[in-house]
Amino acid sequence: MPREPCFNRIWSEILLKNVTPRRADNRVKKTCGEYYPIPPGYVFRDVAIHIEKPMLVGIDEEAGRILMPFKKPCYGTSLYAIDSDGVEIAALRKILGKEDKPGRRARKPR
Repeated sequence: MPREPCFNRIWSEILLKNVTPRRADNRVKKTCGEYYPIPPGYVFRDVAIHIEKPMLVGIDEEAGRILMPFKKPCYGTSLYAIDSDGVEIAALRKILGKEDKPGRRARKPR
């Protein structure tokens, strides 16, 4: 029987462990020039992102990574850095940019 996709297979580095959603969002804002809200259950690389409320996903294009929150039942909310390429970053930007309401896009100007 095939195993379901697991978040442990996609993350590259843990940036913050067992933190509040607010602290994870603040780190995304501080680290990334571009970020977007994602809803609970958002699917990334065939894995549902477990979070309790909408949180920020960050795009760090210079470093070639995406900052993604995830909540594990016994470990709490953590923030992960996931190695990514320009194609995946562009696709994520396109998908999340369309989900935002006009005027509500969470993007830090450069």
